[in-house]
Amino acid sequence: MKKIICLLLLLSVVCVGSARSRKATCNLVFIGNSITEGVLHADKSKTAPPVLTASMVGKMLSRDIIFRNCGRSGATTVDFLPSEQRDFVRVEKAIKDIQEISYEPIIFSIMLGTNDSANFGPNGSPVSNEDYERNLMTMIERIRELCPHAIFVLQRPIWYSPNTHNGAQYLVAGQKRMVGYTDVLIDMARKNPDIYFGDNEAFDYFRAKHHKFMFAEDGKAGIFYLHPNEAGAKKLARFWAEAIVRTVKAAQ
Repeated sequence: MKKIICLLLLLSVVCVGSARSRKATCNLVFIGNSITEGVLHADKSKTAPPVLTASMVGKMLSRDIIFRNCGRSGATTVDFLPSEQRDFVRVEKAIKDIQEISYEPIIFSIMLGTNDSANFGPNGSPVSNEDYERNLMTMIERIRELCPHAIFVLQRPIWYSPNTHNGAQYLVAGQKRMVGYTDVLIDMARKNPDIYFGDNEAFDYFRAKHHKFMFAEDGKAGIFYLHPNEAGAKKLARFWAEAIVRTVKAAQ
């Protein structure tokens, strides 16, 4: 009898430990470019938009947060195509990491399009509206296979100045091209029940307040504004967090 009791106690400890290792959380994976990565920040591990967004979402939902930042400087939707075996590899790792410690669905916050819109420079640019949608859907369809209950939040790419020209050339044509991606994102959300159109306010916010919340960068066509500074990242994080929380509530 004592042996049976000891065995039952041991099994109960194992079960409790297993339950604790796979607790209820809000899981976030951020996919994007240099803005998502937090380039030019003194310590992007603390001030990149995903770091701040995750903290805000946790407070808004009163949930523990697990997140991964898959943003990479210069990335386009082409770079995140699974077949390219480039940036999507990091997304696969993020999914695996989270699934090992949580049973909750993963929310993918995606903001791509800045580099796609360039006249030349980044991989695949300039990307047409049709290819932009095709690339995003290809990535999303693969994520659906890996995460059957995934939720996608498409964040509108934020404003950059029309004279933006660093290693890549954007300028007025690039900005117009990026603005045109917005309708693509809205249409994707309309056609897919697991896809939500996220933030649509940050673009105008940064256009109006770029001198305060974006880095002034020296480019080939003069001083340009492309990347949020630390204070700007906090503003952007608020827009993203509110969009993610709206999505979570709408999906429930």
